[in-house]
Amino acid sequence: MDSTEEAVNTLKNEALKLVKEQLKELLTSASKDADSVIKGVGEKVAKWLVMRAKGELNDRELEALLYSQDQALRQYKNTTQIKIGARVEKISVALINLVLDKILGLPFE
Repeated sequence: MDSTEEAVNTLKNEALKLVKEQLKELLTSASKDADSVIKGVGEKVAKWLVMRAKGELNDRELEALLYSQDQALRQYKNTTQIKIGARVEKISVALINLVLDKILGLPFE
């Protein structure tokens, strides 16, 4: 195997390792966040339904609480999309930096 092929294989292996680590981190973080949000929503809705059953909330109040929760979930979704986009950009920059560093010896910031 010549040195060019070895360099390409090394670069490919390092790039795959980098992407794998970053995606694993991203998925683990997203999963923990989603679990926390889902648990919180479930607890709130269950509490509100019990309150409604006891007459502590009327239909309009329950509807308002559910609507506010819907809005909070939409905001969470938008924030999550922004975070994922930023993380993907970070992975892209890291890959570009890896290629430039290994091939040209130039750091990319």
